[in-house]
Parts: sequence; C-alpha cells; structure tokens
Amino acid sequence: MKSLTLKLLMIVLSVNTLFANSLDDKVLKFLSKSVVATKSYKVTGIRVESSKDIPSMAGWKVYFVKIDLDLIGRNKSITISDKIFTDGKLVTKDLVDINTAKSIKNSFIPNFRAEFYKDSNIIAGNKNATNKIAVFSDPLCPFCMSYMPRVIKFVNKHPKQFVLYYYHFPLSMHPNSPTLIKAGLVAKKKGIKNVDLKMYEEIFDFEKTDKKLVLDSVNKLFGIDIKLEELNQKDILKYMKDDMKIVNALGLNGTPRVFVNGKIDPTKESYLNLIKK
Repeated sequence: MKSLTLKLLMIVLSVNTLFANSLDDKVLKFLSKSVVATKSYKVTGIRVESSKDIPSMAGWKVYFVKIDLDLIGRNKSITISDKIFTDGKLVTKDLVDINTAKSIKNSFIPNFRAEFYKDSNIIAGNKNATNKIAVFSDPLCPFCMSYMPRVIKFVNKHPKQFVLYYYHFPLSMHPNSPTLIKAGLVAKKKGIKNVDLKMYEEIFDFEKTDKKLVLDSVNKLFGIDIKLEELNQKDILKYMKDDMKIVNALGLNGTPRVFVNGKIDPTKESYLNLIKK
C-alpha cells in the first residue's frame, strides 16, 4: 500500500533511544513508533515473522515484518509485508549495491516454514524423502517452462531421496495464467495424470486474454471436456488462494522461486548436489 510510510527521514536512523532486552524487542518498539495511521487506515497489529543474519554484513540482520491494517470506511482488513535491516544501533528500510546502484532488498527472502509443506502440493517424489524441493511457478513464465519439466523428471528419477512441492504463482503479466491453472486443477480432479509436467511441456501461444481459448487448449491437450463453470468450484478457488497466501507470506515477487530444504536457492540447481549414489 503506497500510502503506508515508515517515518524514516533519512535512509538510516539511530534507534539507540529504544531500550529493550533483545534486538527483536527493539525492532518491534521501533516499528510501533514509526508506522503511522492515516485517515485511510488504522494499524491493528505489528509483528516480526522471522529474521536472518546477513553473511556479508557482520552484526546485521534482516527482519521480515507484517503490519495489519483496517481500511477505514471500507470494512476491509489487509496485511502488509515488509523488510527492515538493523545492527541494533542503526536501522534502514533498504540496502543498495554501491556498484550497481540497485536495491538488493528483494534478494532477502524468509525461510520456508514447516506448515507450508502440504500433501496436496506434492507433484513428484515421496513425502518422507530426505530432501524437500518447493517451487513457486507460473505456467506461462518462459523460465518456468524450461525449468519445471527438468525438476519434475529429476524428482521422479529419485523418489526416495526427493519430494517436490509445487505452488501456483500466476503473475499479473500473464493474464491467462489463472485460467490455465484452474483448468489444470480441474483436470487433476478428473483423474488426469502428470498434469503439471504435460502443461509445462506444452507450448501455449495465446494472442489475447480469453478464458474459452485457454480452456479449449487444455481440453485438447488432455482429451477432456472441462466447462467454464467448473473453473470456479470452491475447492479450486481455495487451492489457489491458499497457494497465494504462502506467496505473500514469503514476499515473493517473481518466478520461478525455489526452496531446497527450507532455504531459498538463488541458483535453483543446488538439489543436484544432494544426490546419494
């Protein structure tokens, strides 16, 4: 929400005046004084979800925070995710690479929480396997289209060692993706096997946003007859909503995003080093 602002008059402010027993307490007290209510909303809650040390900056940590807001006059509540950086004496809302002049804030992502692993998201491997791979993907993302088949086939070859959890993350730049995802979920309900692999191996070329065109393509691919009204079944919509809750909890902003054994993997290939022969 663009109107939500922390009262940071400079990129770095001192928080020496905040007396607390722990760094977590300092962060919460800082936020409680810094997040400002407006005529549009009131703040109903502030919490620290998790934190991480920053390896390249000794003594510094990144804090992943949530801010709950009630929108005044709209009978609606929302939760804002944000990140702040601190060494206990100074705090900043962003970090900028001195060489590229670009923010590196979005490179900090919290660890994957245990409760995010759901049996319904398993698409390959064995849930009791030693290694867990979690992938957030959009079926119309070109990078995802080349990546997903490889990781699915890899896990299928090593089902005792790996389990693959798949989470739908349709990007706004691909307006046909929600329809494509819903159709895939309905196809699974109808008993079609290997839906995700087949959909990522298929080359969909949609020239316009058209639900019927998308559905016709999926029906042709799987040899079935899904109706438009089937896309909005309650369980289908809930499945997508639950996936997006995890996307928002992790603050993800692009695809594919890959976690291996709970930690974000920028290379997306670290699982290859975990094979036991």
